[in-house]
Amino acid sequence: MPADEVLLGKRIAEVLPAAGWHCSHPGPLGLHQVHLHASIESALGCGSTQAFLGLPAGASLPTTIVPAPGVSAPCGPPIAAVVQLLCSRLRTDERGEFFESGRLAVRWFEPEVGPETHQTLTEQTRLVWTALRTATRPAAIETAVGRRTTGTRIGPAAHDQVIRQQVPLAGPGGERFRLVN
Repeated sequence: MPADEVLLGKRIAEVLPAAGWHCSHPGPLGLHQVHLHASIESALGCGSTQAFLGLPAGASLPTTIVPAPGVSAPCGPPIAAVVQLLCSRLRTDERGEFFESGRLAVRWFEPEVGPETHQTLTEQTRLVWTALRTATRPAAIETAVGRRTTGTRIGPAAHDQVIRQQVPLAGPGGERFRLVN
């Protein structure tokens, strides 16, 4: 939900003020210009349903990414890791309307970055996860056969919408869940 994404972006900006978000466009690499944005909402407004955060925060940009108007190019070390924000959204399929979960994922390869950069990325990733936990709440969910599962999180706007509209949740595999209030 846009309100949850904005909240997450604010929380990440509080702990990593030098961080910037890259927009993402559908299509093959190089088809669209990728920009560095100051916020998640700006990156998502320019792109589509996902945005990327390069780490370490303040990392210099590869030549394929240009700063959006009003955004200064950072001059830190090169990007060594990428955090992906995949937006949650209401969708409809043959079984009806459902709320598809978003995702926050990070990736880097320790042997490629060295021990010092690995330590920095680990620390900054912990800050991103802390920001996620402050912007969301635990979500107990129940499968179609009544088995409860914990360990998932949901933003306040998404929680309110799912409860208000009584729509099921769905993860990447398409299995439907019920949010347990």
